Amino acid sequence: MPVGLSGDYKPDLVILASGEMLLVMFQPVTNPNGTYQENMIMYRSEDGGQTWGTRDTLPLLGREPYFALLRDGTLFLTASFLSADYRNTEGYTYAIVYRSEDGGNTWTSMPILSEDVANAAPRTETVTSRNLVELPDGTLLLGVGAGTNLDYMWRSQDDGLTWNKTLQVQAPAGYNEAVNGIPWLEEFWFALAPNGDLLGFQRGYAPALPPIPGTQYPPNSATDDNTTRESLFRSHDGGVTWTLDPPLGSTYGEMYPSLLHLSDTSVLFTYTVRALQPQLGVQAVLGTVTSTSYALKFTSDILLLDEETPANESSGGGFGNTVQTADGILVTAYSYRGSDGNTHVQVVRWGLSL
Repeated sequence: MPVGLSGDYKPDLVILASGEMLLVMFQPVTNPNGTYQENMIMYRSEDGGQTWGTRDTLPLLGREPYFALLRDGTLFLTASFLSADYRNTEGYTYAIVYRSEDGGNTWTSMPILSEDVANAAPRTETVTSRNLVELPDGTLLLGVGAGTNLDYMWRSQDDGLTWNKTLQVQAPAGYNEAVNGIPWLEEFWFALAPNGDLLGFQRGYAPALPPIPGTQYPPNSATDDNTTRESLFRSHDGGVTWTLDPPLGSTYGEMYPSLLHLSDTSVLFTYTVRALQPQLGVQAVLGTVTSTSYALKFTSDILLLDEETPANESSGGGFGNTVQTADGILVTAYSYRGSDGNTHVQVVRWGLSL
């Protein structure tokens, strides 16, 4: 199902406790006077993504919005506000976290400026993890980074109303943050392991890690973020210290992960292929739940959820996650680049027989 307008980019989905589905994305706009801005767009669906309501341009700033939903229904969006957006008066790119207690009808804003990150120089770009994670005891964690090597695990005990910003963390042995050149926690996608460990899926430049067994680094892999690779990190102590897990089985050019529990024994891992291997777009693999982690079956069937980008076009962003409706239908959103060279957004409803 097509959703939105030409130029819409990088959608993300969430299902509220009521069953209502929300889709958020952004659209780059060059104004007639030459200024640039990025508008955050939301659509709502009452029928599991089959049809979508009116287009709502949110009064929120930033690109690549991404949902996180707490057990009590509190909803978050993470976003990055580019310095190129004419409404940015700070003069540098910084992260913003939005919070809603009414299903996304109204939002409060928490800009993360350089002065909010300990030891960061003034006007240093800030970033966050892609999502927030709620621990079993109710503690909420958000990864925050600045510059090239400042990483903090912000913690909240009141559903994100206030934050303890003091816990600085380090990338573990086996990962070279200096080679990566950006904060380690940028775009972290948090999950909880079956044994309660905190997991973080992260995409980084390939040379930050040894080559994937049996491979060599792709050309320009130290600078081309289309060739980044996924890694999995683990914490036994709620995010204070971290170790690097064995390779996931994925390869270069794969990014934007999300994990969906299908049952007590199986999961779906959705990700985007942005370079190196056709078909570009959003794909998924199944996985099994182990006692401590998830065994992802990259050597089995690869599910091509998005086959829209022609072979002669570059990536259209992809990005989308997968959610599951109450009646078991899987719904994935993605953006692709059409033969017209523009990005477009679609939602696909599909199913699995396990």
